[in-house]
Amino acid sequence: MYNKKMLTNFWEELTTNEIKKINRKTVLIFPFSSIEQHGPHLPLNTDKKILEGILLEFNKKYNSNKYIIMPEIYFGSAAEHIDFDGTISIDSIEFISHSLSILENICKLKFKNILLLNSHGGQISHIDIIGKELKSEFNINIVKGTYFLFDEFKGIISAKEKDFGYHGGEFETSIMLYLFPNLVRKSKIFKHKLSPDYLSSKIISYEKKIKRAWLTNELSKNGIIGDPTNASAIKGKKIVEKVTICLKKIINEMYN
Repeated sequence: MYNKKMLTNFWEELTTNEIKKINRKTVLIFPFSSIEQHGPHLPLNTDKKILEGILLEFNKKYNSNKYIIMPEIYFGSAAEHIDFDGTISIDSIEFISHSLSILENICKLKFKNILLLNSHGGQISHIDIIGKELKSEFNINIVKGTYFLFDEFKGIISAKEKDFGYHGGEFETSIMLYLFPNLVRKSKIFKHKLSPDYLSSKIISYEKKIKRAWLTNELSKNGIIGDPTNASAIKGKKIVEKVTICLKKIINEMYN
């Protein structure tokens, strides 16, 4: 099998005959996101749009025949946000089972490299399980990555905001201001609190090493964890650049 210069790097835009000819070494990028509340200033599809935007930028800058971008799995496990209107969440076990049923179809086509690319923090553990099950069943190269863990983003976002402002704060708002500024309700951007972990010295935490199970409304009444007031499109562009560079390295390592 071989890869000529393809008309598109998006699986759903290819024909069945073109799929048949794809080199089975080609890295299949499976995007995972979520439809969930992001406070009063960001849309429900923030995680979905961020991942779409990152992949569009990546495909534009680093286009090659080494990868195919798969259809996004965007109904995720977001039970922590279920008390906020608009959130659509799938039960964790059903989410894992549903995702596996999709991926198993592709693995049976003898593809050897699969990247599970995630944008929703609440399902990182789910992606780990999906990867483990696929590896056990098919023994192929499975790599898992969540884009906001690709880098520390030093000099762009402060450490405290990066580590403790993890929902709708400066980080995500900056990315959305860069990628999809028309979707950001700028008049609704106000200062909000960081996670309680920021000032806590307790062993049991929300998102440190020893974690309690939590719901978003226990940390924030408006759904925001972090301070978006310092967000900017310039910061968003720098973040996306770092993520796409890292993604290029991941693809090259997997393919070679």
